[in-house]
Amino acid sequence: MVGPHRRQAPAGYRPIWDYPNANLQGFERFMSDRALAERFRQQLTLYVGEVNGDPSPGWLGLHPGQ
Repeated sequence: MVGPHRRQAPAGYRPIWDYPNANLQGFERFMSDRALAERFRQQLTLYVGEVNGDPSPGWLGLHPGQ
């Protein structure tokens, strides 16, 4: 079911919760270390370039107030 807090996985992909190696607790720890997350973002930017395109209005993420 797709609701306001869950998006449908893109074509060809399963929902993130279905991947056994998706370490959701580790991801939360990673994202709480702002410096580490920023370094990772910068590394991705080197490989794929800057983010572009229109924002997704109305989608604030799973925990928009945190």
